[in-house]
Amino acid sequence: MYIEEVIAIILGLVRGEIQLVEPQVGWKQEFLKTQQQIHEATGMAFNRIEHIGSTSINGIKAKPMIDIALGVDDIHHVSVELLKSLKSIQFYRLQVVLENEVVLAKFLDNGKLDTKTHIIHLVEYDGQKWNDFLSFRDQLNNSESLAKEYEALKLSYLLTGNGDMNDYTLYKEEFVKRIVGRTNITDS
Repeated sequence: MYIEEVIAIILGLVRGEIQLVEPQVGWKQEFLKTQQQIHEATGMAFNRIEHIGSTSINGIKAKPMIDIALGVDDIHHVSVELLKSLKSIQFYRLQVVLENEVVLAKFLDNGKLDTKTHIIHLVEYDGQKWNDFLSFRDQLNNSESLAKEYEALKLSYLLTGNGDMNDYTLYKEEFVKRIVGRTNITDS
């Protein structure tokens, strides 16, 4: 019970809001709890449920949402059963249209769907997006200077950007491309 109250304090971003908060110890534990829930609901192997995004990078400020890469065999043939299983643990498919990716979210206020706490990026296991997500996370966790450079970039957007989530993503795109060693990433 106490852990749930702490988690509610450190997670959640209101729709349209871009906010970075200090790193929270509870993020990794919340991911592990969510990974277990996804495994139990879907039967997916743990190695296909990975913590990604800024909350998975040690010691940097992040949007207070847990990003998860969920690896499927074929993104163009995602089973209805999988989506129903994810919905049973309050992950709802979003109307976001991304190439080779399905996006789902969990919300703090289940009825209103305003405050996102978790995002699932459903992608092909061991495919390009999967590998980019993990490579980016691992490289930043292995280099404090890269992690701090990424944090500074995100903070600079808050000072100069217009507060639009798409603009925020584009603002970070060149950095992400450089880290994963490619120049043809379609999103970050």
